[in-house]
Amino acid sequence: MRVAFYTEGGQCAISWARRLLDEGCEVLVYNKAKEAKDVGRGLIPLTGSIETWKVWGKQKPDTIFFFDQSGAGKLADELRNSGCRVVNSGSFMDRLEKDREFGEKIAAKIGMKLPPSQPFPTIAAAIAFLQTNPKQEAGDGGWAWKPNRQLGSNATFVGKTSAEVIEFLGYAQRTWGDSVSCILQEKIAGVPLSTARWFNGTTWASPVQATLENKKFMNDDKGPATGCSLNLVWFYENDEPRIAKECHYTELAAVLMRLRAPAGLYDINAIVDHRGAWFLEWTPRLGIDSELTSQRGIRSLSKFIHALATGGDTLQYFNRSHCYMAVRVSVPPYPAEEADVDKLKAGLDVPIYGADGLWDKFFVMMGVKLTPEGLQTAEPYGFVGVICTRGRSLKRMCDKIYEYLDEQLRIPNLQYRTDAYEAVKKDLLKMASTGWESTSILKVN
Repeated sequence: MRVAFYTEGGQCAISWARRLLDEGCEVLVYNKAKEAKDVGRGLIPLTGSIETWKVWGKQKPDTIFFFDQSGAGKLADELRNSGCRVVNSGSFMDRLEKDREFGEKIAAKIGMKLPPSQPFPTIAAAIAFLQTNPKQEAGDGGWAWKPNRQLGSNATFVGKTSAEVIEFLGYAQRTWGDSVSCILQEKIAGVPLSTARWFNGTTWASPVQATLENKKFMNDDKGPATGCSLNLVWFYENDEPRIAKECHYTELAAVLMRLRAPAGLYDINAIVDHRGAWFLEWTPRLGIDSELTSQRGIRSLSKFIHALATGGDTLQYFNRSHCYMAVRVSVPPYPAEEADVDKLKAGLDVPIYGADGLWDKFFVMMGVKLTPEGLQTAEPYGFVGVICTRGRSLKRMCDKIYEYLDEQLRIPNLQYRTDAYEAVKKDLLKMASTGWESTSILKVN
């Protein structure tokens, strides 16, 4: 099997591509991000030319074009319309993630509960609304401000009062300009839970996948928000758990079919509380870091991708008898996502000692390369990888991760959270207290 991988940074595609190579596939990865062009160097076949990548992919009719991120939907559509097999990208998926109004309309159409929200064409319009519609009580949850375009993982802001949000929006105007389409959404006090399923173009082809993640950079949810600092993933043993019903996956499949949506991963980010599940946003792509973590639960990545691309069933390839846990590791200047790339030097060429693999053991790579001197960092923002394991005890999984970090992995200036057990346990207990099941196979202790 041949897989032409498209990535815009390599965070997910690199470990997936390496695994496909190890399973005997032919692979070529196109990395669009020039500042991270060496990610995967010496470990996987790379090209910096989109034309070379397309020509290579079209040499054989059974090639699967696989995209790990959104943003290249037009290219994916062109490939699909020319007769190529394409997974995980398309203009529909781009719009679903980036156009919040459109995404909310789809969620409302299938029957999901949405927190009250207001769209605005500019930041100034959002400020004017807050000045005339104050929410002063913290008990009301406050407001969440969300831009309609990618400004960095720390751009979304939640304030307990209108005054707090107005002050932040002044900073946002100075930083990104006023012409930022955005929404204000009433904050729901509950547990953030991502729920995902793989769609093969006609129907759901995988079990329901759940992810609890903590985004804050430092222990106790302090510091800037990141894409993810630690996460727990499981596949429900029950094919129709409560969360699948509240996310209306049956109705969603019908909508995706009617709109001729591409095959790929459709993730619903929601907040769960005692009243049910509240829709927040879509993530129709590989999650960072959830798909680095969840791939540990896929028995054969190559067979899984082939079945998905050809409209088949992939249920047999998922291991639902374990949970999967990961902690992200990084080096400075991470998490400085918005810094000037030309000034970022500290995140490059840092030696990595003690890596036990590239995807199949504890260390799962995100931003690394292999040089004659050994494994080194290759991502200027400081992404290194995740430390991942599987099990049925949350405490034991976290212990194994930190044992590996303490005793084996050595990287100068290594950074990671050390409170994974406490953070995830808190969310699991809060879910249980509001009537939400997580997974019966996981013990907290």
